Order: sequence, then structure tokens, then C-alpha cells
Amino acid sequence: MRGPGGRPLVPLRHGADHFGRYTSRMRRVPGSRISRRPSCHTRHMRVVVGWLLVLLLGTAAVLTLNPEWLARLNPDWAGLTTTYPISQVVALRPLLAAVFAVLALVVLAVGVFRRTRMRRGIKTLTLGLVLLAVAIGHAWVVWDRGMDNPGGLSADDGVRPAGAGTGAITVLTYNTLDGRTTAEDVADLAGQNGADIIALPETSLATAEEVAALMLAEGAPFQVFVDVKGEPAIGSTALLVASTLGEYVQTSAPETSFGAVRAEPASGVGPPVVAVHVSPPISRLTAQWQADLEAVTALCRGRDAAGLVVAGDLNATLDHRPLQDLGGCADAALAGGVGGVSTWPVRTPAWLGSAIDHVLVDTGRYRVTEAAVVQRGESDHRGVVARLLPGE
Repeated sequence: MRGPGGRPLVPLRHGADHFGRYTSRMRRVPGSRISRRPSCHTRHMRVVVGWLLVLLLGTAAVLTLNPEWLARLNPDWAGLTTTYPISQVVALRPLLAAVFAVLALVVLAVGVFRRTRMRRGIKTLTLGLVLLAVAIGHAWVVWDRGMDNPGGLSADDGVRPAGAGTGAITVLTYNTLDGRTTAEDVADLAGQNGADIIALPETSLATAEEVAALMLAEGAPFQVFVDVKGEPAIGSTALLVASTLGEYVQTSAPETSFGAVRAEPASGVGPPVVAVHVSPPISRLTAQWQADLEAVTALCRGRDAAGLVVAGDLNATLDHRPLQDLGGCADAALAGGVGGVSTWPVRTPAWLGSAIDHVLVDTGRYRVTEAAVVQRGESDHRGVVARLLPGE
């Protein structure tokens, strides 16, 4: 009989079994090698390292729920949600819920196998349960923000129309993708929902004026304001304000990469309105996106936030830090129960994408009575429409 490396092992007889065969122990022949079980110290270190790995992976998974939690430990770590590529990941919370659910099922299956066949797997099962809890957490956040989308506002909610200073004001925002959601589409949506304010990122002056003409034909005159920065196809932002809100004048808007329009009542009852289009958060434009987003959300935290309405394509979700601190403003989709419905991209189901188009309103002046995510035309965005009433 030979051991590892072909070296001989000499049996030592110490008794016979019930078949009459000799059992034996193996005596080590000098120069031979016999495998040894790991020492207690080594096994202990393996256990410690294993649990540390579970702790590390579990903590990383939990932090995907809100990376800004780290700022509570160190203020210098604030702003992780606007740091590339974390900014891309946190924008896809519904997808994160699905990914963590799949990972949890796989890890739990491995843990059960190890536990039943090898009497091991406690660490694997623990990690699987953490991943499952994170998946449920992501799904709960989306669900809690609201997924019951009516697709439009009610035709008659028992409130007075805008114009009297105490009536409803309806706001519609739609990124038309350079008119792929056409003027007819926008006018139809605005008419069906009784829009008084229409914010249209990626919309030319010609398209905006066509929308106004179509609305006028239906007996609803609108003023048109446009600002263009950069490439006209994506840098043109239009704002239409119903004449029932009184006369408006265009004033200084926040400094952003794309067009931004601010209009204030010269003699009327309507709110100050800002239509915006924030730069996308792709790698080479991260700094630009951060500056644009800060400039827009700062409006809600500034001195001139009273009665303010901000609408447009912010290219950010409620999970990005600037939208977690809106001062006196609230997100109308969230307040209206559709904050979990995605507005981009339309090629994915409404429960899977990102809610990056927003209507922000000063809660000291207005309350949201209802909201909806709407879709028309060939744009890659869905729109948001919200009805506001002066606060009580």
C-alpha cells in the first residue's frame, strides 16, 4: 500500500474484523506525506473571514437602498447618488429590485443545498436573506410612491377652473423629443386634462406656437415662451401659459446647459413657473448634470420659492440627493400617488424604468389633488400631468 507520492505505508495489525480481515493503522514512513486536517486556528480564521465577507456584501447591498446614508457617518461622503456610475445605478430602483430578487433566490438555493448535504451554509443562507430583504425594500419604495396610474386626470373633480385665484391649476410637462410627440398630441393631452401650464423640453418655437394655435382653436388662448441653448433639437425648451392665469412676462431662468424658461405674472393670478431641461447624467457630462440639477432644485430652497411651479425633464429621480432635499417644494407625481411610475424610457414597462420627468410645487401655496403619467406620440419619454389647488 502506498501513500501520496507513491511512498509506502506500513500497516500495523491491531485486530481482525468480523470477516476475518485485519484492520490496520497507517504508520508514517520517513519521507512520506500524510494530509492533515486544518488546525483550530485556521478553521477559526476561515469562519471569521467568511462572516466578514457576508457583512461586507450585505452592507453594500443595503446601501443601494440609499447610498446617502453614509453621509450620516461622514458628511464628506454626501452626494454619492450624484457620483458616476452610482448615479446611473440608483436611477434604476425597479431594476435593482428584480436583480436582487434573482440573486437572493440563487444564493438561498446554494445555501439550502450546502445545509442539507454538507451541514454547512449558514453564512450563505444569511447573505441570501439579506439580499431578499434588499429586493423587498427596493420594491416597497417603488410601490409606496404609487403605481396606480389612471393615465389622465378626472374630467370633473368638482373644483373651479383657474383664473379666479382660488381655482385649480393643471400642469403638464412632456419631453417631445424634438416634436416626435407632435403638437396635435400635446394639444390633445392638454385639452383632455384642462392644462393651464405646459412645459415642453426638446420642443422648438414652431412646435410650441402650433400647440398654442390648436389650443386657441378650441377656445383656450396661451402665451408662448421659448429658450434655446446648445443644439436646437434638444436645447430648446418651451413654456405655454393659459391666458386665464393673466398676463405673464419672461424673466431670468436658472443657468442650465439646455433651455430654461421662467415666466412670472405681470398682472394675474397664476404662479411663477419655470420650465427646465437638465443635462443627462452620462459619464462625460456628470459635472454639467450636477450643476444643472443643483441650479434647478435650488429654486425650491431659495427666497423666491413662494408659489413656485417647476416642470420639465430633470434627468434625475427622487433617489438622487438634490431631489431628496426640495425645501418647500414637493414632487406632484409622488403627492398624487404615481411617483413610482417611470417616465423614461417608453420602450420598457412603466413599472421598470426611471421617473425623471417632474412637476415640483410649493406646498406652502398649493396642494396636489391628483396626478397621472401620460403617453402620446413617438417620444422616448412619458409626460406628467398634475392638478393643483391653493392650499388651505
